[in-house]
Amino acid sequence: MKRSFFLEWGLSALLLLLSHAALAVPQKAHDFVVTGVVLNSGDAKLIERFARFLSEKAGYPMHVVYASNYTELSNLLRDHPGDVGWTCEAPFVEDHKAYGQQLVAVPLFNGKPLFHSLIMTRKGRKEKRLADFGGEVFAYSDIRSNSGYVVPAYELRQEHIDIARLFRLLVDTGSHERSIEALLSGLADVAAVDEYVWVQYAKAHPDAVGKLQILERMGPYPFTPIVAGTGVDPAAMKRLENALTGMKADGRGHVLLGDLGLDGFVLKPVSFYAPIGKMLNAMYPSGNYDSEPVGR
Repeated sequence: MKRSFFLEWGLSALLLLLSHAALAVPQKAHDFVVTGVVLNSGDAKLIERFARFLSEKAGYPMHVVYASNYTELSNLLRDHPGDVGWTCEAPFVEDHKAYGQQLVAVPLFNGKPLFHSLIMTRKGRKEKRLADFGGEVFAYSDIRSNSGYVVPAYELRQEHIDIARLFRLLVDTGSHERSIEALLSGLADVAAVDEYVWVQYAKAHPDAVGKLQILERMGPYPFTPIVAGTGVDPAAMKRLENALTGMKADGRGHVLLGDLGLDGFVLKPVSFYAPIGKMLNAMYPSGNYDSEPVGR
């Protein structure tokens, strides 16, 4: 009898300890994946502040992971479906179609969820438009970047010009910031740059404004979105949406938006990115990217 009592008591105590231990285990942190979408993605402090704010407000712990390019970012969110990221428009359209990547929210830039692809060169050049730079060096941030490569390639295609044949050399710089620096250093003759990144870069490097000029403003196009993998459940999605759309009304969030150079975040249906799908489909007909999108 005594032995049975102590055995039962011991098992009960063990179960109690295990339950307390389980409660004490912190919630698993997911990745918040970024690449060249934000000015100087190596600026860990600003990006980490943003990820920390989003984690705390949404109750969804995340730590920052830097992807070397959009393909790596896409693969990370596909292989780790609980992760969140800040991606580019064209990769989002492709990834949503490929495996159902979810749209969380869209940033507001100059009060709108839109921005342009800027065709830039050094001041003093005589060319007037991208097509005038035949035989020269073109810099772009990523072959999947909407503003850095897809848009200029599409616009040239509309004129029956192949971007791969127009230029003497195409330089994959890895980020819009490095595309700007390629122009400043003379490494490139022309570049396609994200308007948002150029505005932020010009604030930090005002001397660059006097050295470069904008030849064309292509667009506008839907802004680069915050996205989530397929494993982020509806309740977590709602908390993430609320955290982002509520930033402007939150004291800390308002300051953070100012540092990011953004005016807030809004919710948009996946169909908001349909113009990107139509452009991709014109370039890659087999992709069928202009078919009716699914999801919110």
